[in-house]
Amino acid sequence: MGYLSCKADSAIAIISTTPSSQASSSPSTSRTKQEKPIKIRQFNYSDIEAATDGFSDQKLLGKGSHGSVYKAVLRGRHVAVKKPSKDLEIGQEVDNEIEILSKIHSPRFVNLLGFANDTKDRLLVVEFMSNGTLYDTLHSNSRPPNWGRRIRMALQIAKAVDTLHSQNPPVIHRDIKSANVLIDRNFNARLGDFGLALRCGVDDDYRLKSTPPAGTIGYLDPCYVTPDNLSTKTDVFSFGIFLLEIISGRKAIDVGHSPSSIVDWAIPLIKKGKLGAIYDPRTVPLKDPMIRKQLALIASKCVRSCRERRPSMKEVVDWLAALSKLVPLHSWNGFNNPCMMVETMGRPPELTNTQFGSRPQGDGEEILEGIYGKMGRKSVMDTRRVYSDLGFRSNLMELMAWTDAETDGLNLV
Repeated sequence: MGYLSCKADSAIAIISTTPSSQASSSPSTSRTKQEKPIKIRQFNYSDIEAATDGFSDQKLLGKGSHGSVYKAVLRGRHVAVKKPSKDLEIGQEVDNEIEILSKIHSPRFVNLLGFANDTKDRLLVVEFMSNGTLYDTLHSNSRPPNWGRRIRMALQIAKAVDTLHSQNPPVIHRDIKSANVLIDRNFNARLGDFGLALRCGVDDDYRLKSTPPAGTIGYLDPCYVTPDNLSTKTDVFSFGIFLLEIISGRKAIDVGHSPSSIVDWAIPLIKKGKLGAIYDPRTVPLKDPMIRKQLALIASKCVRSCRERRPSMKEVVDWLAALSKLVPLHSWNGFNNPCMMVETMGRPPELTNTQFGSRPQGDGEEILEGIYGKMGRKSVMDTRRVYSDLGFRSNLMELMAWTDAETDGLNLV
């Protein structure tokens, strides 16, 4: 099980070192409102080597074509250490991840804590995610998450991608997939692995034009065939595949099924209104048919063949935020009493492991989310929303209007 994803060989670009600014509603504000400096530590290589017992198999979290990931304790904190392979392009990927994450920090990311250099390797030190990948949670867990939790995780990753797209200039992740979504100790989803990310600024045009398309088969936008085709809508397509994966519990590409592509399988069923066929049968079905319809429609919008007709990630965030208010968390993996969900900052008792330490990671919002779950607490992030059933549904008015028009016309993609 890899705690940071392993991707196939792909071309990498190094982005500009021009500092980015926080996301803002207006470009002029974005240019003037600078981010607070992010503290990225430079560790001694020998300290990391010692903390991983010489990169021993006992400390190994995951291994793939890009390198290996190890768990360690540095300065009293549990971390994950990425040790790249010797391939030159992979080394460039490490530089790229440092370049991106040294300028953007978010509770929705697996954030960079530091790095180390020596003549042999360049190591990355990132936040440790104690509950592995969403890929493993969906495909290897005998008790997969319920619908409230799935929608919440989809919303959290949508917010992560929107944070990237809201930068000035925008950052495109290029490799959104369930294997790159990590789950922290409070069962919040975090987006990781920024080695393929590109910043779309004027100064970077020469890099964009010279960087071949890259990503993961099954999630890759079919419109992204040349460097000039790269846009934020490339990430929107990948997110749509990711959302279909969450809905169905089926892999993006599964040769054990026909058709093997999740899009080729799911979209015709959605067009025919056979929504029950695409929802994961391992989980108790969503009771509200409107919610089932809207969730499937959001995914359909994201994977449209015409990228100009795909929604922005900001729109996706709004829709999923409204749906998440209609579907309570209830529990994680079968705990029906919300009080049973908590043991030291929101960690389910059956998954408590003292070797990972007791100090909660993440900001106050995440900790409170982990503790309270369904226990009546309003959202920290958006206190302006109307917390009534009518209010939630009013946020879906535009999407529902699309539903009536497009379901009748079978014009989802």
